[in-house]
Amino acid sequence: MFGKRIVELRKKKGLTQVELANSIGISRSALSLYEIEKREPDINILNKLASLFEVPVGYILGNEQEQIRYKIDTSEFSLNLKKRILDLMAEQKISDDEFLKRTGFKTEDKNAYLHGNNVPSIRDLIKIAEVLNVSTDYLLNVSKIKHISEDEEILLQSYNRCDDDCKKYLLAKANVLCIEGISAITECRKYIDEEKKSFLSNGIVRKEALKK
Repeated sequence: MFGKRIVELRKKKGLTQVELANSIGISRSALSLYEIEKREPDINILNKLASLFEVPVGYILGNEQEQIRYKIDTSEFSLNLKKRILDLMAEQKISDDEFLKRTGFKTEDKNAYLHGNNVPSIRDLIKIAEVLNVSTDYLLNVSKIKHISEDEEILLQSYNRCDDDCKKYLLAKANVLCIEGISAITECRKYIDEEKKSFLSNGIVRKEALKK
């Protein structure tokens, strides 16, 4: 899959094999082997490709969800989520290493979530919420309720009993709802900010009028 992704991204960028190979410091023949998947690029080459194409390494390796995350990872939402996770870790005195151990994430994913701008997938959000002992809604800042309810615990247990196909279906549906929810929250916050500015502006005008 990674070979097709490299070809796809190279063509989108309008680069020839020679141009791309020169850009990342390898030979054209080496790049050709990557594209037909006769050789696998090491992490150094993957990082160079990810930087050049401005996509996560996971997307090059064939993870579609990584591209969804990438598309929204520069939003205010992702920055707030990262801060919330780090604040909860500090509050509970959980180190980076302990977080890595408890979640079972790969080191690069952990670094991307805590110190980069990647938004975790729904599956990983659930893991993070469990490790930090908070509800996913609280983690996403859409609820003030810090801990999950008994009903939510039952739902979580039901999810864990699902087979892989069922989990994939539920996660796909949840991803769509999450992205739609993020957009709605962002729009709502923009509206509230505009209303606040309007209210404050009108208040200042009234005060000035009263002074006169």
